[in-house]
Amino acid sequence: MAFSKPFISKLFPAFVGLIATVAVLVSCNTGDTNKVDLTVTGTDGSTFPIQGEIDKDKTSNCGSATPYSSSGTGTTTGTTTSTGSTTNLFTINSRMYFTTGAFVTLKFVYDATQNQGTVDAQQGFSFSGLPLLGISPVVANYGKIFWGGSGVPVDTGTSSTQALSYLTVTVDLVGNKVTTGSAGLALTQCYTTDFINCTSATSSSMCYTQDGLKCYNTNTASGPTVSIKGDINCTSNAIPSGSSTTSQ
Repeated sequence: MAFSKPFISKLFPAFVGLIATVAVLVSCNTGDTNKVDLTVTGTDGSTFPIQGEIDKDKTSNCGSATPYSSSGTGTTTGTTTSTGSTTNLFTINSRMYFTTGAFVTLKFVYDATQNQGTVDAQQGFSFSGLPLLGISPVVANYGKIFWGGSGVPVDTGTSSTQALSYLTVTVDLVGNKVTTGSAGLALTQCYTTDFINCTSATSSSMCYTQDGLKCYNTNTASGPTVSIKGDINCTSNAIPSGSSTTSQ
C-alpha cells in the first residue's frame, strides 16, 4: 500500500518526535546507572542536593566486599552475629568520585540473606562537599541502607576481598552537616584492628582518619543534624572475572 507525499510529510514530524523522545528516555535511563542522587535536609532549615555523575576514570570499581568479622565492632545488620564470621556477611567499602571532583564514601555491613541493613558508629556515609560552591561536607553513621535483591553483587562463595562491578542502594541516614571539627573533612580511610589506630597491615576493618595515624569517630564532626535520603547507582569499568581489590 503506497502513501501519498502529503501524508508522509504530515507523518514525518511525528516520527521524528517519537525518535527524539525514545532517545531522551534511553539517555536518562543510561545516565541513572552511574549517578548519585541524594537530598540533604537539615534541622536548620537548609536543603541541598548531593548529586553527581560518577567519574569512571577515577572510580575504577564501585567498592570492595570483605568477609565480615564481628571482632571489634559488636554489630551487624539486622542479623545478630556475636562471634566469628559468616560468608553471608561482608563489609562493603566504597568511594565514588564525581566528575565535579567531589566524592562520597559509604561503609556498611551487607547481609546476603537480607535486603537491607543498618549502619552504626563504625560504618556510615560521608560527602567531601564542594567548598567553592558553598556546599558543606556531610557525615552520617546512623540509619538504613536498602540494597534490594541484587544491589550488591557479592559472591558468597568467595572468602577473599572482591571488587564490586556495580552498586545500587537506597540510603535513609541521619548525620551532620560539618561546620566544626576535623573528623570527616579529610574523609580518608585506613586499615585498623582496634578502631583506635591505623595499621599498615591489611585487615578486614577500616576506619576514617585525618592524619593516617588515628581513627576518628565521625560523630566528632559537629554541625546541624541532617537527614540524607536518595539513591546511589554505580556501574564501574569492566572488572575481570575473579579479580579482587582492597579499598583505602
